[in-house]
Amino acid sequence: MSDMADEYQHAQPASGAESTGVTLYRPIIVSILYLVNLFTGFTILIGLILAYVWRNEEATTEWEESHFTYLIRTFWIGFWVTILLGAGAIGAAIAMSMGFPVTEDFGPHASHQDGPPPPAIIALVFGAILVGFLMFVWYCVRSILSLANAANQRPMPNPKTWLF
Repeated sequence: MSDMADEYQHAQPASGAESTGVTLYRPIIVSILYLVNLFTGFTILIGLILAYVWRNEEATTEWEESHFTYLIRTFWIGFWVTILLGAGAIGAAIAMSMGFPVTEDFGPHASHQDGPPPPAIIALVFGAILVGFLMFVWYCVRSILSLANAANQRPMPNPKTWLF
């Protein structure tokens, strides 16, 4: 019986200490790691690993599991879109560096245009920049939504959505 009293006593805040009312639930930790990634570039991997580990624990509640699923999907969707954008950017860079033939002759003696690149290449580059910016906003919104809902112990309404 005295062991139980000791455990209860250790769980209470020290006398004179004030409670801030802020509790770092596990989904909050993962969301914060995702947001800190914008400055560090690597904390998302720590958050992803924690989300996978904590999602499979027995003590994980249903609302926490919805956040972990949501944040894991945020990583993978963002990862694959970034890979596709990178491949498009590399393709555009290669196309622009090769020059653009004016004649039908594509041999070694083909004449090349000295003017601006074709509108298709310009559209590709600006399209990639726009999609990259939209992905940045999407990533921030998803991370902040998870953070806000986790602070109130609310589950994510649709953890398997591609949007918000």
